[in-house]
Amino acid sequence: MSEKEIIFLHKKVLNIHRLFYNWATLDIFFSNPGKVLRFLKLSFVPIIFSLCVIFSIRTIIAVDNHIYMCYSISFLGASYQACFKYYVIFIAHRKNFDKLVEYMKFLIKASNLDFANDIRRKCLKRNMSLALGIGRFLLVLFNTSGTFVLIYVYNPLFFKTSPIVFVNDVHDKKMIFMYYFTVISFYIFLEIVVVGDVYFLTIFAYIEGELRALAEVIERLNDAEVAQNDSKEILLFVYESHLNVLANVRTLQKIYFHLNLQFIGTNFLYVCLLLYITRFYESTLIMYFTTFIMIFQLFIICFLGEILRSRTEAIGEALYHTQWYEMKQKEKLALLIMMAAGQEAVGLEAGGIMNLSLDTFVSVMKATVSYGAIMYTFME
Repeated sequence: MSEKEIIFLHKKVLNIHRLFYNWATLDIFFSNPGKVLRFLKLSFVPIIFSLCVIFSIRTIIAVDNHIYMCYSISFLGASYQACFKYYVIFIAHRKNFDKLVEYMKFLIKASNLDFANDIRRKCLKRNMSLALGIGRFLLVLFNTSGTFVLIYVYNPLFFKTSPIVFVNDVHDKKMIFMYYFTVISFYIFLEIVVVGDVYFLTIFAYIEGELRALAEVIERLNDAEVAQNDSKEILLFVYESHLNVLANVRTLQKIYFHLNLQFIGTNFLYVCLLLYITRFYESTLIMYFTTFIMIFQLFIICFLGEILRSRTEAIGEALYHTQWYEMKQKEKLALLIMMAAGQEAVGLEAGGIMNLSLDTFVSVMKATVSYGAIMYTFME
């Protein structure tokens, strides 16, 4: 596997991170701000969020139509998720994200084991290409969905829905500012949410690729001759690389510890309200599509948590299946210690309440459908 190909893909990934950071923090306009200007830049999204909260609460209180109220509650939840994600990525854990980016740069560098370099490059190339492809797909899918939602909500031909944020039930030309504000803030929050997910996906691709590569490197010790002659170098490489990747997995856990809980809570709210709306309206195509997008987003994060747990468990299992009895006594002892460390499954957590996995996805969806049905029955 060519090192130039890996570097080229890595630059593409870094460009996504750099572009997202520059636009979200307004560094595209002010590259070297002072403390005051930096504070004002980082306050832009929270200020928009605060205005959305005020307008949404005003709407929820003012309207009698509970369907309109569901739209405003969904918008309020979207604002909250976007603002919390913005706070985590750009303020609370900015240094931790920088550490993960540095680790990504480290992984594309060559090590002392040539065959391990080939395995790592192969896994990283596969994961980076997949992450870039899925990232582009998510950007197109979510932006297209958001555009259709706005067209459906604001198009006067439908007459079945109301603006997400409004004051009166009747469209008023004097409230054109409110419409523009809603559209702009909607796209700001949409981009922060979806690009933030792509941000996470690319970092996850590097970590998963490294764990997969380590498992393949360990498989070389299944050969008796390799276990006798080269076990020391291979075990040293695996030990150092495993400790390094686990440290960065812990960093990833720390960043998304509370964010995952907020994410599950807001997506639960979205899907519950959207399921209720789809059962109420006659024309529900766009609502079905939006509901599918929200469920798909929840599925992705739970699926990635499942993959991470299985990859960390695979290290200990791969060590167990080696030709350990062909190794020297010191290597056997080192292998035993590494097996003990590799048996612990490390995944993504949601506020210490639950581990993200496919079981979590199924449980959340069951609860969502149940509460949506109860809400529909109660409101009927």
